[in-house]
Amino acid sequence: MKKLLFLVFLLGGLSAYAQKDNRIVIGTVDTISSKILNEKRTIRVHVPEGDKNQRYPVLYILDGEDHFQSAVAISEQMSGLIPPMIVVGVDNMGHSFRERDLTPTKVNPSAIVNAGDARLSGGGETFFSFIEKELIPYIDSKYPTASYRMISGHSLGGLAVVKAFFNHTSLFNSYIALDPSLWWDQQKWIKKQEGGFSKLDLKNKSLFVGIANNIPPGMDTISILKDTTGMVAPVTQAVLPFVYFLRDKKPAGLNWSSKFYPNERHGTVELISEYNALRFLFDFYPFRTSQFDGHPELNEDSVLGAHYKMVSERMGYTVLPTENTVNELAYSCMGNHKMAVAYKLFIRNTQMYPNSTNVFDSLGDYYVAVGDKQKAIEAFTKALSLQEVPDTRQKLNELKKQK
Repeated sequence: MKKLLFLVFLLGGLSAYAQKDNRIVIGTVDTISSKILNEKRTIRVHVPEGDKNQRYPVLYILDGEDHFQSAVAISEQMSGLIPPMIVVGVDNMGHSFRERDLTPTKVNPSAIVNAGDARLSGGGETFFSFIEKELIPYIDSKYPTASYRMISGHSLGGLAVVKAFFNHTSLFNSYIALDPSLWWDQQKWIKKQEGGFSKLDLKNKSLFVGIANNIPPGMDTISILKDTTGMVAPVTQAVLPFVYFLRDKKPAGLNWSSKFYPNERHGTVELISEYNALRFLFDFYPFRTSQFDGHPELNEDSVLGAHYKMVSERMGYTVLPTENTVNELAYSCMGNHKMAVAYKLFIRNTQMYPNSTNVFDSLGDYYVAVGDKQKAIEAFTKALSLQEVPDTRQKLNELKKQK
């Protein structure tokens, strides 16, 4: 039963499930009682639709009440280009609690930070203790997680991501800092972290930094860095030096990139930069069938196996090609009269997905194509033992009539 794999490249609707009352649901609202924070925290969790035994990498989204839905939309629409993933949105308790949870140091009131926010500031280490010791274990115990973890944040959330990158380097595999508020504490905190940069173990770690165009008219990236007031465009004034620092250090083992968005401001950069970040982090992930165009000497089964061996090594756990990916490739081989390779691919699919009706139906199609009626009958019978499908039943009946 041939199923084509469609990769969607444009952002758009969410992967959703229609409920009986016609609501569209993209995730679950959950709560966790934190002894560390001494409060209940709301989280939002999206789990992809898939095999019940499949496990997924996890993307943790700070400011979940604002960015969870867009993160789910991006992850679902890009499925195939990036791995399907669980998305966990960590909600805030309120505006002032952002200054408490997402900031690394306590500061005094200033022209940027009001007295109330300054009083609550500096709780970042406690917040990450909650994430490490309570939230991640809770998610891992309740949802089908794999070992690969990402964290993403915008603005103060981006500052928290950079803190995690420096102070909790082993907690996540990848870090996404979107226009991070590195101006915090008059940049004293980030400069201190840069001073200890050489001590970090960054092997197999990834970092993406998105930079909005907060530069006033008449200024550029050079002139803005010469401003001494710290009030012209504090986010850009602080993020650019951090990116220049990374370029200068060329950190060994770190896979990192930054992108400047000339047409986006601080409040609009999050969506497009989240998309670009995930594309960058998983540029190694897609399996491109176009590589076989004009290269009949390539063995599709061997190339597929080598690709997913590499992907598994990068992800840190076994990643299997999807059932549809293998099926599409196998049917393509049949169309090109590479029957031996097609057979290996169809068999590979039955071994990886032994509870799938479709893979045994497809194997039956192969046996029909090579003229082995008995094997075809056995494959279609196996498919029907897993699920009754009219098309498969019709093919089986036609074969039996021919005997």
